[in-house]
Amino acid sequence: MSTDLTPPDLETRFQEPEGWRWHNFKHKGREFRFGTSSPKDNVPDAIVVCLQGVREFSEKYFETARWCNANNITFWTFDWAGQGKSTRYLSNPQKRHGGNFAQDVEDLHYFIMEYIKHASVHTDKGRIPMAMLAHSMGANLGMRYLQQYPDTFECAAFSAPMIGLKVFEKTPQSIAQMATTLCGLCVGQSYIPRGDDWGKQKKHARLSADPIRKLIHNQWCDTDPALQCGEVTFGWLSAAQKSCRIIQQESFASQIQTPCLFGIPENEDLVDNIIAKKIIGNIDNAQTIDYPDSFHEILMETDEVRDDFLNKFYNLIKENIIDRPETLKPF
Repeated sequence: MSTDLTPPDLETRFQEPEGWRWHNFKHKGREFRFGTSSPKDNVPDAIVVCLQGVREFSEKYFETARWCNANNITFWTFDWAGQGKSTRYLSNPQKRHGGNFAQDVEDLHYFIMEYIKHASVHTDKGRIPMAMLAHSMGANLGMRYLQQYPDTFECAAFSAPMIGLKVFEKTPQSIAQMATTLCGLCVGQSYIPRGDDWGKQKKHARLSADPIRKLIHNQWCDTDPALQCGEVTFGWLSAAQKSCRIIQQESFASQIQTPCLFGIPENEDLVDNIIAKKIIGNIDNAQTIDYPDSFHEILMETDEVRDDFLNKFYNLIKENIIDRPETLKPF
């Protein structure tokens, strides 16, 4: 099934890759959309599972999927509940609401175990190992996944990891937690201050310096309204802050043993880089790269930034998967 609605004049690199397949699955009464593409006529060296940021959707990662396929890697991604073309939570589907992030982690695990796992075995090569690629909120959920299920991924790369929220950078985290919890209980389904539906708030944040890639998100949303997602609710903010606090716990970092790469954009308005670097510094086998010229969305940045991050991600895959097949963990 191909995408029916493609933005006019969209460059080929941002369009659906050849052989892309759409599917849906249901989990605990909710429906999820996912997509995948593989190298043509080759057994892949690895599988990349891409975890999207808040309010994102699979179409936004077509260029990344093409990069993976060109490097002999299969690409999988799915829309989290509350965004994309997966289940929305509220009568106003524009509101990016959500529950406990632990449920999102379990949705991811179900997706991997029930779908990716069964498609990841080749008759000649055996199991095809997996690498994680996660952005922002997806990085938060991905880190929690690695902590809970340490034997699933061989390595992981995170861009702009949401370990702390920028809005609370001058507020003690315990006080931020109490405030967001209270707001979540009292007005959980309301937009956060200055929040609104997609068409009224889409231009607020600068997320990329690239003149073409920075337009991709809005181009898809203009063309396909089903992808539109407004600002987050107090309920989502409460759950996000609670999940950040879990990752900030002293014992959390020591439980992640998976080789990791973290890309940190210095022009950051959404996540707290100071907290992120502090936590990452306590993770064994983790590499941090600072990008002084990058805004929040490294994978949508200029070629110089994006290519550097993806090349380092490929090197991580090469070191931990392609060059070390005899050491891969059972799956």
